[in-house]
Amino acid sequence: MKKAYVIGKNASKSLSPTIFNYWFKKYKIKGEYGFKEINEIDFNSAIHTILKEKNLCGLNITIPFKEKIIKHLHSIDKNAEQIGAVNCISKTKEGFEGINTDWVGFEESIRWQEKYNTSKIITKENAILIGYGGASKAILYSLLKTGFKKIRVFNRDFSKIKDLKNISAHKLNELENYFSKADLVINTIPINYNKDLNLRAPKINFVKDKIAHTPHGFDACYNQNTFFLDHFNKRKRFYGLHMLIHQAAPCFHKWYGVKPEVDTKLVTLLETLLNQ
Repeated sequence: MKKAYVIGKNASKSLSPTIFNYWFKKYKIKGEYGFKEINEIDFNSAIHTILKEKNLCGLNITIPFKEKIIKHLHSIDKNAEQIGAVNCISKTKEGFEGINTDWVGFEESIRWQEKYNTSKIITKENAILIGYGGASKAILYSLLKTGFKKIRVFNRDFSKIKDLKNISAHKLNELENYFSKADLVINTIPINYNKDLNLRAPKINFVKDKIAHTPHGFDACYNQNTFFLDHFNKRKRFYGLHMLIHQAAPCFHKWYGVKPEVDTKLVTLLETLLNQ
C-alpha cells in the first residue's frame, strides 16, 4: 500500500490528512496519508530517515522546510526552481523529484471560489502581497504569470525583498498608503491584524454602488483568524483553505493516479473542523 506524509514543524495540526482520506474513500483507493512533525534542528537527519521508508510514494512539505528540502532531492521542476521552494516531492527511479503546486493551488482556488462564493476579479492591474515566505513566493510567481501589471510586496524584514525583480518592495508600515488602490490584496502572515500590528489599513466603506471599485482580499492563513478579511466586502473575500485543497489535488493525482474533484462536501467538512 502506497503511503505519503505531510512534513512540517506543526504538521499534526494540518488538514491535509483529512483531505487525502476523504479522496481515498471517495475513489475507493487503498492508500495511507499521515503526518511527520519535525523540529528544525532535526530536519536533515529526520528527512533522511523518512525518505528511506518502505512504500513511500511522496511527501508534502510545509512550513518551515520548503526551501530546506531542495538539497535532499534528485531534481526539481522549472516552476519550483523559479519559485525557490518545493511543497510536493515524489519518488522516482532516479530518486526524489520536487515540484511546487502552491502556485497552481492559488490560481485554482480563486477560480473555484469565483464559481461558488466570490465575485470575480474584473481588473488585474495592481496586486499587493503581504509577507515573503515559501507560500508567498509561489503566489508571487502566479501573480506574474497571470498578468498583474503592478505588484507590491510588503514585508516586516525589508532586506529580504528590496532586491526582488519585477515588483515594488515596501516596508510593512507603508501598506496603508496603497491598500485601497489595489485590485487584489493577499495576506500570508499568520498574525492578528487587530492586535499584533498597528496597521491603519482602511476598512473599506461598502457603499453598494461603489463595491466594484473596492479590492478583493485573499487570506492564505486558513488555520487561524487573522481578522485580515474584515477589511473587505463579504462578496470579495477569498479564503486560504481553498488554496490548501487545490494544491493537494495535483499531489494526489501524481501519487495515486486519480485526478480528484474538489467538491462542496469536502469544503464543508474542512470548514466544520476549523470551526470546532
